[in-house]
Amino acid sequence: MKSPFVSEMQPNQVTTSTFLVHFKDVRQKKSGEPYLSLVLGDRTGELDAKMWDNVADVMDTFERDDFVKVKGLLQIFQNRPQLTIHKMVRIVDADVDFADYFPASERDPREMFAELRQIV
Repeated sequence: MKSPFVSEMQPNQVTTSTFLVHFKDVRQKKSGEPYLSLVLGDRTGELDAKMWDNVADVMDTFERDDFVKVKGLLQIFQNRPQLTIHKMVRIVDADVDFADYFPASERDPREMFAELRQIV
């Protein structure tokens, strides 16, 4: 099981975790160097993330809807949590449990189906 989830992350702590890439954009700093602006997520929510250094090494290794393992510092920027990524690597789909990344009901699907059949 994945840990920590987005909802469990605390400000001013360095964290290593795996996320699904919801959004990826390569932008330019004022110096002309690239940086990454990302939205990462799991089943508990989404998180704004930025990677400022060593971007050229990783920017072509993953795309939107890929899974990535990141190490970074969570901080509050403009009253919202933002993860500053220090290291990142793409993870193959076979190494993750999809249930950790997509919303699902806490109820048993068979129980819900039985309830639906009863209503019908």
